[in-house]
Amino acid sequence: MLWRRYAWKRRQLEAFKIVPPPAKNPVEQLLTLQEAVTQVESLIQNGNIILLKIRALLFAVAPQATGKVALSLVLMALVITFLPLKYLLLLAFLEFFTRNMAVRKESSEKGMRRVREWWTRIPAAPVEVMKIEDKKKK
Repeated sequence: MLWRRYAWKRRQLEAFKIVPPPAKNPVEQLLTLQEAVTQVESLIQNGNIILLKIRALLFAVAPQATGKVALSLVLMALVITFLPLKYLLLLAFLEFFTRNMAVRKESSEKGMRRVREWWTRIPAAPVEVMKIEDKKKK
């Protein structure tokens, strides 16, 4: 910041050039706004569900899922501890670039499908159905 202040005094920053959106009538603008609000609501809802599921894993609401997460965290810690960084990066690049090859595509998709199914089975929050009690006295 100091270098910019003292060395670049002569040159001003250029302004951003913004192209205005095409002219729309008010109804189209309202529909666009409504669609944007709906997308934001769905993103917020998905974020809340993810946070609730992480909370459920931390508080062991689903003991089997929590056990799997704990075991995988321990295994990752062991791998990170004993495997040099260059080999970890090599394995990460190898996984990333060979994921969609014909040889690995089916197994990669199967693994991702299993992870998605496991994630959907984790309850976002514990639910208990209560019976409505009649307040009438006999």
